[in-house]
Amino acid sequence: MNHTLRSIYKSLLLVSVFLCLCVPARSAAPPSDFKVRAFYLDCRTQVMTVSAIKELASDLSKKEINTLLIEYEATFPFQKHATLCNQLAFSRSEVQDIVSYCTSLGIEVIPLQNCFGHCEYILRHDRYAHLREDSKEVSQVCPLKIEEAKKVFREIFREVAELHPSPYFHIGADETYLLGSCAQCSQVNKSRLFVDYIKAMCEVVKEMGKKPIIWADIILMHPEAVQELPKDLIYVDWNYGWEPDRFGKLDNLLKLGVKMWGAASLRSAPDNTYLTQWMKHFNNLATFLPFARAHGYEGMIETSWSTSGTYGFHYDNGWEIISMQPIRQVYPMSGFQLLIDAYCKAVNSSEAIHAETFIKEYAQQRYGLSEDEAQTFLNYFLLPQELVRHGKDAKGKPIEQVIQECEELKSSFNKIVPRKQGGEFEHYRLMLDLRINYLQYKEVEFTYESSKYDVSQASGLATQLKKIIGEAGKLDKRFIKLNKDYLKPGQAEEINALRNEKMNELYRTLSRQAGL
Repeated sequence: MNHTLRSIYKSLLLVSVFLCLCVPARSAAPPSDFKVRAFYLDCRTQVMTVSAIKELASDLSKKEINTLLIEYEATFPFQKHATLCNQLAFSRSEVQDIVSYCTSLGIEVIPLQNCFGHCEYILRHDRYAHLREDSKEVSQVCPLKIEEAKKVFREIFREVAELHPSPYFHIGADETYLLGSCAQCSQVNKSRLFVDYIKAMCEVVKEMGKKPIIWADIILMHPEAVQELPKDLIYVDWNYGWEPDRFGKLDNLLKLGVKMWGAASLRSAPDNTYLTQWMKHFNNLATFLPFARAHGYEGMIETSWSTSGTYGFHYDNGWEIISMQPIRQVYPMSGFQLLIDAYCKAVNSSEAIHAETFIKEYAQQRYGLSEDEAQTFLNYFLLPQELVRHGKDAKGKPIEQVIQECEELKSSFNKIVPRKQGGEFEHYRLMLDLRINYLQYKEVEFTYESSKYDVSQASGLATQLKKIIGEAGKLDKRFIKLNKDYLKPGQAEEINALRNEKMNELYRTLSRQAGL
């Protein structure tokens, strides 16, 4: 064996040892196939049209995805609990159409109905306020109000289950960070609070003849009473690019022989409308899926979060909630076909995906790019994208340097001429232009927020910002055009308004200071 091969062999051996030692594998059996190959659909803030959902399902079915996990929140067509529905809610016939169409493709649709944490859209209403753990921070149901909660969620669950024949029912239960907050709950062990409440919700699910599913993070954090949870409960270990034991020792679950699914992500923090950490998501696929296979996970879900899942509120009269706004929005999934296809390949292959190879081959096969263009296409995804504050990105790079690097990439990227899928390709150009527009605004904002700023600079900054806002208007039109058939009416305009809100407010302030 020559030196190069020996080095490669040692590296592979070390990786294998690391994966085995992080969390003990269940057996010495070879890596398993995922029986459930799922894709998550977020209908909470960026609501796709029915035609777009069906087109996505058709594409996924051709790539051996057999499950769609849908989280509706206020877009589900509740009847007895119609209080929960917002203006973007689907009709019952639309949900039936989606489920029926997916079933015809061999895709099972599992609903995700939160009943513990992430219940803002429920608890904001006076009708359900009696279930709150906290009077103002309304994300979580109080786990001691079991009987009251069972009465409400038994009805909600049944409405959702009626339109979803799947034997599975996902009840959420992630990020219940208010555990133990109220006076009564503070006297009870957090694991006990969590387990007793989840047991009650699982009973409601089983009354419907369904199998319950939960996210695994909280029971990993508070595992003391884990053995009391139902033996047939399915746990989803969500890992978006961190160490296996981030939430707590996975062995606490694996040693019980429970059913485990995994969840990776193609959109997650800190991604937003002007920032996407592409390589983080590719690396997530490359590392977590092999780990999950090696540890006997029976299913894998690719999540795609359009928002953080937390909300800001407009209050009146004490704690009365007038409106709520999602914190952080992400570029629509219309721009992420590359990562969707990367997941489909990774979940169906026993070999770990190699990001750079995949991206270059994808550029040539899907977009018909030349070898040189494919390299430029790869450079697009290798460009670091970080949040910017105080004139620097999260890695300490000055904002002017960040802008320059983006502009240089744009110059070469705009020379690419896709021979196929030209409309889809325009999403990449738009995402880069949105990022540059955002960075240019942040440069103005940095000057305004500096201790060296005084009112004499207002006129110059206002002039500079007016040009940036003018460019933002052009980007708004491109955004609407690219997503007009993908998102429900009004969604693209709302996303634009939120993205531009801060720069418009600063422009009004500067204009007043400058007397314009």
